[in-house]
Amino acid sequence: MALVGATRINEVDFKNFVYAWDSPRIAVPTAWKWLAEKPKSTLRVMGGRHDFSPSEWFAGGYVLVQSVTYGDVNGDGRDEAVVDLLCSTGGTANWHYVYVFALANGSPTNLGRLQSGSRAYGGLLKVAIDQNMLVLDFADSERRIGDCCSEGYIRVKYRLQDGRFIEVGTRLTGDVDLTHP
Repeated sequence: MALVGATRINEVDFKNFVYAWDSPRIAVPTAWKWLAEKPKSTLRVMGGRHDFSPSEWFAGGYVLVQSVTYGDVNGDGRDEAVVDLLCSTGGTANWHYVYVFALANGSPTNLGRLQSGSRAYGGLLKVAIDQNMLVLDFADSERRIGDCCSEGYIRVKYRLQDGRFIEVGTRLTGDVDLTHP
């Protein structure tokens, strides 16, 4: 649940939080994309985890709070929170949802939501904030070595503009060190 009356975004406990959520579709995502539609339901994460019940179609699956990164994304001089949620089918497929939150009137407000691809197919590798930009590293599907892994990454920078995250600059590529996960 959100902490109403917070004065800083890092006072919000994103490991015990209710996220706007739509259950993933049957198809495993193979690329990253910003999600424009507003979710119609919610997902409660407790202790950094949500397990889907046997009665849900996503039975056996779960969501983990992978990380929370703080920094000024919108250029207002105050930190925002970028929450990385790992979504797993309970099998080998897994992908990420990135939520960007600002604090407004003491409560977190969602500025944007991104869904990554699964693992080597555009899976999220790293989240950073640099010079008011959201910087995300994704697995390079053209350099994958099986469904699980890629030897390369693609770094993409996003700037918040007119209420949307817009890709800026040139995409960078590099090597992933597969010996140190």
